[in-house]
Amino acid sequence: MMRQRIIVATVVLVSVLLAGKVAAEPIFHLDTPQEDATVFGLVTVAGYILDDGEDCGPYWAWQSCDWGSSTVSRVDLWVDGAFVASADLFQPRYDVLQAFPWYIGTPFERPGFGTSFDSSTLSDGAHTLFLRVSFVDGTTEDFGERSVTVDNDINQAPFGELELPGGDQPMSGVFPVTGWALDDSEIRFVEILVDGQSVGNAVTGIHRPDIGHMFPSHPDARYAGFVKMLNTTHWANGIHILAVRLVDDENVSRIIGTRYVQAFNVSYNLPPFGGIDWPVSNHTMSAKGCSDPGGWSSPPFEDPQVTELITGWALDVGSQGDNGGVGYVQLLIDGVIIEDTSFPGFWHPWLRMDVNYYGLPRMDILRLFTDVPNAKDSGFSFVMDISDMIIRKGYRQGLHYLKIRAGDLENNVADIAQIPVIFDCDDDPDRASWGDIYTPAGPGEVVTGVVDVTGWAIDLDFAEEIEVWVDGEFVSYVDEMYLPSPEVVDLYPWFPTYFTANAGYAYALDTVAEDLADGEHVLVIWTEDRWGGRNIVGERRFILDNAQGSGGASATAAD
Repeated sequence: MMRQRIIVATVVLVSVLLAGKVAAEPIFHLDTPQEDATVFGLVTVAGYILDDGEDCGPYWAWQSCDWGSSTVSRVDLWVDGAFVASADLFQPRYDVLQAFPWYIGTPFERPGFGTSFDSSTLSDGAHTLFLRVSFVDGTTEDFGERSVTVDNDINQAPFGELELPGGDQPMSGVFPVTGWALDDSEIRFVEILVDGQSVGNAVTGIHRPDIGHMFPSHPDARYAGFVKMLNTTHWANGIHILAVRLVDDENVSRIIGTRYVQAFNVSYNLPPFGGIDWPVSNHTMSAKGCSDPGGWSSPPFEDPQVTELITGWALDVGSQGDNGGVGYVQLLIDGVIIEDTSFPGFWHPWLRMDVNYYGLPRMDILRLFTDVPNAKDSGFSFVMDISDMIIRKGYRQGLHYLKIRAGDLENNVADIAQIPVIFDCDDDPDRASWGDIYTPAGPGEVVTGVVDVTGWAIDLDFAEEIEVWVDGEFVSYVDEMYLPSPEVVDLYPWFPTYFTANAGYAYALDTVAEDLADGEHVLVIWTEDRWGGRNIVGERRFILDNAQGSGGASATAAD
């Protein structure tokens, strides 16, 4: 029997709790779509589910109660009797908790759910939908039957959400404006407005798996995010109005968010900022042995196998009283300055680039920071000869901390990035492999279901196997190796292309089949070469949320 329970006030819920029923009952509310609504484009189906708490006694005891079989395991959307998608679960609903605060600390602390369907796949006219709720004990119930009318002649305006900044947000320096945007067709651009004036378009195509879960039928939903790195030093200090306007491919526009923000820029709160692109965290840097028998005399930086390139970017903005600008960038190992761009760098012939140098072209950084001075020339590069570091300068094998520090023209200094690296003496015939992980992007990326693990690995003795480990446990061997990797060719132009041109790998990590619990996990990639030499080439931390992402399940699982 189709059932629908809509609880809209505290008084109603309390009356349910005191009614003395024999068994606990779920409390279901479907916010959208409304009964007999006319729908078009991408249709959001969202609401919340609670348990009436009958089996847990008075509400002051609910936090210590074992809710057992009343916990929801999945919610499936059915349209015209056919399975469409599984909903994201455990979404925060602060309005519900404000009305019913006794659910805080229970499994229903985040009672929201949401999914969608594409009405363009349906004929014009009347259609029905309902939600099938599955509980942890294996039982199911159907709720929220709705009749809706599809009208595909109506063009859906673009929609989305402005997430940052928040209301009354204080802002200084370069501040990220972030959110997501979708349209039933395509988004042309996302425009940022300050005090009614356009300050440029946001960068779109940012990976947003959560939006992909919410709109599983839309091919672009997984990359619906946008970001605009906004230089607030162009504004007068004080209150401003920020808004985001979406425009689709039919020139239909919509303002999706307006915020009052406060700019506060003085020179002392505007230090340089940036990042390290290479090496990756925990990268192994190899030397050719740790001793110098017979007077090993190769000058520094003449052997590409022991020379490590460090690259990244640095920027600086100034308050209205100064123009800003990076004055110098330094490379430090364990807090000791190794190189400084205040001193002359040099042209490296087999790197084919200037090293110990600040001012390399970075068009990718310009794309993100369009209104920051010198963004197109914000790259830096340093080199370290690891044999020289160990043999001549006395650095030990093992873990060290590589840091990048930058100073601006106003004497503000900041440590802009730090990563652990490993110095290793290559005393045996095996040569260490190295590489990177592209996806999951991490740190803290939320993933669900089957996760694409991609990256690259180079071993001068040829990697025969690449292993996937999660939380210290072996999972599997990578099944796709030697994939094209032109970006690695560009990164290591001095190596023969038979090492770099096909260094890519890919593996589909099925987090459900591997019984990975929701929460944070550590992914590690190992390689093993033809001599049996083993190395870690990358590490990523990611957050698994299969409760939200159960939409990857098949329709038969909902029957």
